[in-house]
Amino acid sequence: MYQGEQTLLETRPTRLISFKYYVLFVLAEALALILFADLVPQIQNAVGTISILGWSLGTILSVVLAALGLLSLVTAELKRASTHYIITDNKIIRRDGILNKRTMMVPYTQLEKVDLNQSLLQRVLRIGTLNIDTGDDSITIDMVPSPTKVQDLLSQRMGRRAFQR
Repeated sequence: MYQGEQTLLETRPTRLISFKYYVLFVLAEALALILFADLVPQIQNAVGTISILGWSLGTILSVVLAALGLLSLVTAELKRASTHYIITDNKIIRRDGILNKRTMMVPYTQLEKVDLNQSLLQRVLRIGTLNIDTGDDSITIDMVPSPTKVQDLLSQRMGRRAFQR
């Protein structure tokens, strides 16, 4: 950022960006609980006699499913935490990644259009996805809160000259 450049908005995507990982977490943990607690007798009858190193097959499967669920939860949180959106008075910046970082910057002089996409559920939750097009390239700002405010903020600055030193 240039000296004197102001940050207008700094945000991360909502947790809904990783919704499928959260669903996988809940399903895996529920299945692990069912297997571990022997809540379904048919599963107990099918795997109850098999044991590996003194552990029943149901217990081993429940541990594997619980680990898969936790891995899914960690993946969801890392995906959200590693995505960062910054809107300054001169440009739009999207940063992704933890180990391998990727930064995309678009100055307002290159903006051609800012499109907002929202499903019915996203409108109810007041989130949305902005597609920022420069003609040659585009940046997607996923699952941002208050997307109409962000779209208005960007549309007002479309075509502005970049910061002069």
